[in-house]
Formats: sequence, structure tokens, C-alpha cells
Amino acid sequence: MAEESTIILPGRGRLRRFRVLGIFVIGLIAFDLLILSFQETWERHSPDEYAERVRGCRKQRRDVVFVGGSTVAEGIDPGSIMGIVWRGTPLYDAYAVGLSGGTTSDIYFAVTHACPTPPKLLVYGITASDINDSRHEPHGPHSLMDRQDVRDWRETRPDAAEWVTRHYLRGKLANSWATMRYRHGIRMWAASEADSLVPGSCPETMAEARRQLDMSRGLRTGNGYVPTQWFASRAYSTMKTGGWVAPPFEYLARYRTGSHLKYLHRLIDWCEAHGTTLVLVDMPRTTDLEQRHPTEFAEYQQRLIEISRERNVLVLRADSARTGLDDRHFADLIHMNREGAMTFSAWLRAELTAMGKLPDEQPTEPSGVAQVGGRK
Repeated sequence: MAEESTIILPGRGRLRRFRVLGIFVIGLIAFDLLILSFQETWERHSPDEYAERVRGCRKQRRDVVFVGGSTVAEGIDPGSIMGIVWRGTPLYDAYAVGLSGGTTSDIYFAVTHACPTPPKLLVYGITASDINDSRHEPHGPHSLMDRQDVRDWRETRPDAAEWVTRHYLRGKLANSWATMRYRHGIRMWAASEADSLVPGSCPETMAEARRQLDMSRGLRTGNGYVPTQWFASRAYSTMKTGGWVAPPFEYLARYRTGSHLKYLHRLIDWCEAHGTTLVLVDMPRTTDLEQRHPTEFAEYQQRLIEISRERNVLVLRADSARTGLDDRHFADLIHMNREGAMTFSAWLRAELTAMGKLPDEQPTEPSGVAQVGGRK
């Protein structure tokens, strides 16, 4: 009986390998889709602070919105300020969009995304570092920017065009892979689950997970004031007494102004177009920082005077003589601690209340409202 011969068709082994690879890819896609289906859980355990603040603000109409960098996030409590009467109307709904590391450019994009219904009052807690053009990198552009925003940035800041485009595309790519995007949230969730099963099994990670959940809860259901415990409990005066010396403040390095100011003008234009009153608050800082950078602060103050005069924008100077703040109220060179935030918020409430009075309610004598240029 003749032996049967087996005919192996060319490429069959290769097809089998491709089939295995295809199954593997499909499995990865399926796993990624499974991860994506629980995105709400991961985002609660590891919130994107920029995106969460924007979403939290835009959830409903806000009467007054406070914007700025980390000094606003740590130093302004909207709950202490809401309820003021502004031009005869009480402002009850307030939210703080404090974007850590943000520049005036970031603030502009944040406002346009966070305020689909323009507020009656927009208070920008501005700092010298906000308009330093040597800080050309945007923070979190993939969270706040769409393609039109990137085009606007490239036209206004050509020196940062390559950087922002690369970072934007990298962010979009990361967003397309849910497993990579939510890896930190998954880790925080796993720590929470492990701690519930075996209490104390991962104390450090669990402490971080609690902080993340508290932040997410505060930004989604509160008014945006979720102070960082590290800042809230520290006192700069005590640290100095103990011999601690604050490190160099790199955000004021190579100081120059120009392009970021263009976005400040755009923010002013946006407010004028939407009937929103804009108030710039020159945020408090320690005397030590001012003494380290006298030239930079002189240029910054001059720019505020020019903006106030050219655009008729009120600028409040929140220095220690006016606010009553000193080293005890700061956690470091620029961030206020909890006591400082409450003191400053009370001062700001009084200033805004005085500014918001109708013409026939204004005192005949100057009210003493602290300002840099502009009208009282």
C-alpha cells in the first residue's frame, strides 16, 4: 500500500503565526475596551486636576469664577466669598479654577472651556510668573486644548509651536490607549480594594489614594477649593526659624514679557464680549521672594499698570500691608496655608463687596480700595 504523502502548502505556518498575532491584538483591544468601560472609577481615583476643574466649573452656571495658578488653588476659598452683592445682584454660585503651574495662556484656554455660560464676575489671581515668556510650555494642553486652541497657540507663540504640538499629539495618543491613560487610577483603586480586604496592607499608597479621592470629590461636587495638605498645614515662618531656606524660584528665571500678555488681552476681550466684569488680583507673596527678584517684580508691576490704563481693568494689589498677611500665613514663598487662605479670602470678600456697590451706594470719599492704576 502506497504511503500517503502530506502536502504542506507554502505560507501555512506564516498564516498560523499571523492568526496568533491577530488573536493577541484583538485580546489587547478587548482588554483596553474593558478598562475604558470603568473610566469613571479610574478617574475618581486619579483625577486629571486640570480637566476635573474645568468639568467641575462647567457643570452649571457660575455667578463668579476665580481663575489662576496654584496660588489660587491654595489661597482662595469661594465658599468664603460667595453671597456678595455685585451691582445689585447677589452672587451665590462660585467656583475656583486654580491650575497648578498655569500661565496666562493656560488661564485663557481654561476660561473658554470652563465657562460656556459666562459668569457675571471673573476674578483672575495673577502672579509675576504667569506672564514670564521664558515659560513657553503649556501645562496639560491635551486636557484643555482642542485643535483650534493649538492653532491659536502656534500663531501667538511661534517659539513654542513645536513643543505644544508634540505634547498635544502625545496626549491624544495616550488618551487612545485606556490602559496607559488610567494606569495610575487603576493602581489607586487596587490599593483601596486591597486595604478594604486587608487593612493596613499598603498604607502609603492608600494614603495617596485617599487624597486623590478627596480631590476628585471636592472638584466634582464642591467649589474647587481642595487645599493640598502639605501646603495647608505648613508655616513659612516656622520653617525659616528652623533654618530652612526656600530653593530658587525657577518660574521667574530669564524673565521677559510679551506673548503671554497677548492672551491676557484676549481674556479681556472675551470678558467684554460676554458682559463679564474682569478683576485682576495681584496675588500675595512673601517679602523674601520680592527681595530676591526686584527687577522681575518691577517689570511685572509696570505691565499691570499698562494693562489697567490701556484696557480700563481694575487691578487689586494684595500686598501684606493691605491684606494683613505675613510669613505665618504662607507655606512657602508663594503658596498660602489654610490660615492664610481664610485671611486672604475674607479680605478679598470685603474688597469685592466694596467694588460691587452701585454708583449711588458708593461713598463720597475714596474707599481705599488697593489698586494698581485703573479706576476705583
